[in-house]
Amino acid sequence: MAYRFCENEQLDFEVRALLGAAWQKGSDPGEVLATAGALGDADGRGWFEGWTELARRVRSDGERAAAEGRRTSARDAWLRAAGYFGTGLVAADALSDEGRLLSVFREHRECFDRFAAAWEPAAERVAVPYGGTELPGYLFRPAAGASGGAGVPTVIVNNGSDGPVSTAWTMLGAPAVARGWNALLFDGPGQQSMLFEHRMPFRPDWENVITPVVDFLLGHDGIDADRLVLAGISQAGYWVPRRSPSSTGSRRGSRIRVWCPSWTAGGTTSRRSCVSCSTRVSGTRSTVS
Repeated sequence: MAYRFCENEQLDFEVRALLGAAWQKGSDPGEVLATAGALGDADGRGWFEGWTELARRVRSDGERAAAEGRRTSARDAWLRAAGYFGTGLVAADALSDEGRLLSVFREHRECFDRFAAAWEPAAERVAVPYGGTELPGYLFRPAAGASGGAGVPTVIVNNGSDGPVSTAWTMLGAPAVARGWNALLFDGPGQQSMLFEHRMPFRPDWENVITPVVDFLLGHDGIDADRLVLAGISQAGYWVPRRSPSSTGSRRGSRIRVWCPSWTAGGTTSRRSCVSCSTRVSGTRSTVS
């Protein structure tokens, strides 16, 4: 019989996912196990309070390390704190105070911002033009000498329905950058900052989200238009294989590889499904093979 951290399937999954983030320093197993053990089968409010308390404690560790000039320790603490804040926000439906949710979300994002700024090289904060507004994101690049130089691949990390940006980093962004790739993380409609700060809902025709993201990248310095990968996590395993993204007529053709790890549930079991396809983007028309 599999061990469970709590009876609530969603919250049990979140603990497991957080433990999995340890491989990219997105969590500390001791911190996670101690907090999960103390919470047990706490309700949504208790879950929110427990992880938020841990996040603030770890954030303080980061601030102390930064003040003492321990840059790496500070950076790692800010990433863990961002993840713990994000885990607490999973229980958003249990709280009626939207002002408090927004405040905690901003604490989460501030921690990730500080982590991104402390990364070497520092991540570039980007704003993707989108329907009269902007989608915020982060463009991470590999350290000098970690790749073959110009023309390295770029992965667009499309997060799922409720995962924080710190999860997108530990799941796909960090492994890609470690292998000499660029990685773009962004918030789409209904995701994270676009939901908490702008009250913008999801949209089913996600191709109309990916198109401006791809266009933005194709106009960015140092991005090889022929070496783009679009990766979808969880719910994005449905979004990204929809109609292939198309670029504006002024862009030169490019080939985008689409990879979609997602989870589907059937009864009491879960299975992983992957979809992979190549997309030729050329002018205003596109085809999938």
